[in-house]
Parts: sequence; C-alpha cells; structure tokens
Amino acid sequence: MSDEDVKENDWIYVGEKKIPAYVIRVASPQHVYAGYFQNGLKAIKDEFILTDNGWEFKYSGPSGSYLTDRLEAIVKQGPDNET
Repeated sequence: MSDEDVKENDWIYVGEKKIPAYVIRVASPQHVYAGYFQNGLKAIKDEFILTDNGWEFKYSGPSGSYLTDRLEAIVKQGPDNET
C-alpha cells in the first residue's frame, strides 16, 4: 500500500519519529483525520497531511481533541495489537 492509497482504519506513521496514527476519516488522499497516543498518556485525534517527507501534523501547535470509547481503545492498543 502506498501512502496515497490510505483508507479509514489504516495506520499511518507520522513525522521523523514515525508515530503510529489510526486513520479515522479520509478528507483527501493527502489529508486525513487520525488518532495517535500522545506521550503515552492520551489518545488524541488530529489532522495530518501527506508531504514529500511522508505524513506530518497539519498544524504545528496543539490542535487535536481527546478520543474516547472504541477509538481511544484502538489507538492505545496500537497497530501491533489490533483485534
């Protein structure tokens, strides 16, 4: 799968640290809403864009919202622990 083929429920990897983020909604092939586990403390939903360097946060400052329930559980489990 190439980054351009991303779909809901896929995992993308963001930034230099390759943070795993669970795709919640695809706005366009280069713009998604995804959840990630921030600092090992909170599941956050944020916007990401595809650049020449890969997936990056759309905004440089805080812009996300907390995830709850099923989406929070998926993000906390991570890509290697899906059920």
